[in-house]
Amino acid sequence: MTGCQQHVFTSKEGIFISRIKWFEAVSFLVLAVAAAALLFPFYWMALQAFKPPTSALQTPPDLTWNNLTLVNFEKLTGDPLVWLWSWNSILIASSAMIGNVLLCSMAGYVFAKKKFPGKRIIFWGIVSIMMTSTQVIMVPLFIQIRDMGLLNTYWALVLPVLVSPVAVFLTKQFMETIPNELISAAKIDGCSEWRIYWNIILPVSMPVLAIVAIFSFITQWNDFLWPLLATESRDMRTLQVGLASLQMQNVDYGLVMAGSTWAMTPIVVLFLFFQRFFVKGLTIGAVKG
Repeated sequence: MTGCQQHVFTSKEGIFISRIKWFEAVSFLVLAVAAAALLFPFYWMALQAFKPPTSALQTPPDLTWNNLTLVNFEKLTGDPLVWLWSWNSILIASSAMIGNVLLCSMAGYVFAKKKFPGKRIIFWGIVSIMMTSTQVIMVPLFIQIRDMGLLNTYWALVLPVLVSPVAVFLTKQFMETIPNELISAAKIDGCSEWRIYWNIILPVSMPVLAIVAIFSFITQWNDFLWPLLATESRDMRTLQVGLASLQMQNVDYGLVMAGSTWAMTPIVVLFLFFQRFFVKGLTIGAVKG
């Protein structure tokens, strides 16, 4: 390679690297602006939760952390119903989490490691349910729960969420990667099916079970439409439905912002502690090992 050719090659390489740096800079700027736009409503919500009730109506709005007060949270937590709504949400979300981890992992194990007539048809039927909007089955589900006499009870809120087609799909895809030799060795040692599931499959499947647990808890914690339809009395409401009732008549924006911050805090804490599982949840089941 002559000196002239080497100079041209070096120049082109420099231009290419320069373009990459410009692209990275522009991409970072776009992401920063998008992140700021997405986070600003949460910032304003948290700020107004610690401001006097009239602060939300100021023009221009006060975006500084001055004149902070806990009066909104004192008013919120002083209502016994808020604690009851929070307990209802914890109970339902925890029940959904436990049900999805145990029941859906059992179904996933059967679909992954067992052979039975109609296996593929049943599994693809479950996959098709994943593609169906929840609102489509809301009315039939409401009629069924009503005919069973379960409306306005904890059973009406818990039973429909004990299993999830998404959880069955995720656990099945993960358990297919577990070596069959591991199960065969356990059978040779005299392990029953239940012992194989409980002592071998569950411990090995902890990564996917953690994802199922987190996603199911968050989904039911944030659920609004079904608890709104299935409950009538105020003491049976979940936190999301109960907080919506704070806006029915005279709206206290400080109280509403405090309630929204109260409801969002557990999810934020959960995400901060288990964010690596959220990242895995985006790709698990996409590629089979």
